[in-house]
Amino acid sequence: MRRLMEVVRAKRVDLTPLFTHRFPLKDIRDAYELFNQRKDGVLKVAIRP
Repeated sequence: MRRLMEVVRAKRVDLTPLFTHRFPLKDIRDAYELFNQRKDGVLKVAIRP
């Protein structure tokens, strides 16, 4: 795990493809519902301000 975190910190791997859905903060309930129900191929939800 330590080695993986070093790779991520060094930005040697792009994790953005893991964020399959993005929601504004005002829609956080919808984001959590989607994630909890594993709908629409969701892997990871990003919430933006």
